[in-house]
Amino acid sequence: MDVAKLLEPHGDDEPSGENLEYDPGFVDMELAAQPGEERQEGDKILEAEDPDFGDVVKKAVAVMERSHDIRAAVFFAEAVLHTKGLTGFAQATAFVRGCLETYWDSCHPELDEDDDNDPTMRINAVQGFNGTDTVIRALRKAPLTESRMFGSLGLRMIEIAEGVSAAPASMTEVPDSAAISAAFQDTDSQVLSDFLAAALSAQADFKAIDAIFVEKTPGQGPDLEDVQKVLNQVVRRLSEAVGGDAVVPEEGGEGAAGEAPAEGAAPVAASAPAGIQSPSDVSNALDRIISYYERQEPSSPMPILLERAKKLVGADFLTIMKEIAPQGLEQAKNVGGIKGD
Repeated sequence: MDVAKLLEPHGDDEPSGENLEYDPGFVDMELAAQPGEERQEGDKILEAEDPDFGDVVKKAVAVMERSHDIRAAVFFAEAVLHTKGLTGFAQATAFVRGCLETYWDSCHPELDEDDDNDPTMRINAVQGFNGTDTVIRALRKAPLTESRMFGSLGLRMIEIAEGVSAAPASMTEVPDSAAISAAFQDTDSQVLSDFLAAALSAQADFKAIDAIFVEKTPGQGPDLEDVQKVLNQVVRRLSEAVGGDAVVPEEGGEGAAGEAPAEGAAPVAASAPAGIQSPSDVSNALDRIISYYERQEPSSPMPILLERAKKLVGADFLTIMKEIAPQGLEQAKNVGGIKGD
């Protein structure tokens, strides 16, 4: 998909094209994106079937070729994550960013002229990126590896391997952390770099989209926090595998969009995706362990002990002594020749 071509004006009178909400092509796209229904066969409950995502992509692009429509881009985003992964997702976020930056007055859904240019419909359309059962679900499954031996593994599979997420009952073989690490190492370094570049691009687009609404509609805007958190985790995993100077946001924070690896730069040898490289990595690892105990062994005292340990990450020797053995603090000072508090 050529995003730049899709963002060209459609004419002087209607630079963003017509509102196709009731057009047969738009309706076909909406219907194609609907999942099947759960059904029962004998004693078995069969899960609802996914849509034909390839068909959804085709129909969404057909709408986007005729109109700068954010709603179509969100349908495209979910579907293309299932078919082309992160590279396609970055195209979706770039299209929406371009619509808002260049065609704020005309892109669809339009502002409500009868209600003082109320932006509610547009905000709701962008909010679709934050759908837990649609875009976020697809983003968590999007491949982060392309291993000949271990296959394509996404964030959801990585978290299952680490015990952060529970494996579904239908999963017969649950991967372990060693398999995840091997999958990253068996993935071509250029593929990993391309995945990271796409994730960083989408990350930058979301930050820009947030900024546009802050400027244009102060106090009103879409809440994209959940999808940005998942995307930040994707960036962190890929950055650990690729190496380099990508700026990786703290998990759960706003996050700064780092720069994609320079074109032509020598690839850095892949490392284990869960490697401990900094105090922040230690804290994140402790958080995952605490989460496991709280979920799987709620009566265990381990979370209390680990929370205490987490507070000491990055602390100096005397601070740690004061916390865990205050009675020995003065003796430690005497031995080390340390004066004062």
